[in-house]
Amino acid sequence: MADGGASTMIILVASLIVSGLASVVLIDSWGEVADTSGKISSSRLADIETDFAFSGDRGMVLLDTSGANQEITLFFQNTGERTLDKNTIAIFVDGVAVGSGSGSTLHPASGDWAPGTVLEVDVDDPSFSYNDSDRVIVTMIAQSEVRDGVKGTASETVEVRLSV
Repeated sequence: MADGGASTMIILVASLIVSGLASVVLIDSWGEVADTSGKISSSRLADIETDFAFSGDRGMVLLDTSGANQEITLFFQNTGERTLDKNTIAIFVDGVAVGSGSGSTLHPASGDWAPGTVLEVDVDDPSFSYNDSDRVIVTMIAQSEVRDGVKGTASETVEVRLSV
């Protein structure tokens, strides 16, 4: 009887040790899953809080044909909750990447593209050959400034009519 009890006790202790180690590994893995889930949630929240919209009359977008390259003046208002980074925007006109524009102005001129603030952007490209009343598709992509370690991203695509 003594031999059976000692071997049972050894097996019980060994099982408890293995079980304890397995639980430590599972708890550590669960912590990593929770951290990753938190980062994804923060990133999604940043995207939700980042937004802007085309501002102004879509039927009367200024087209300046007087220079070497035609220039289109666009207005975008920050309608989100986060300040947007006016230096990390990308604009496309009829699929042509025109970068961040040749010039930009904030209204009011606060220095930050804060919620409610309008960004005026002038875009030009040598390939532009538009006429009065032409319709073009404008797409803009913008990012928010980093807050809580994450950036939000938003995009807007609109059809506008050009006016000389």
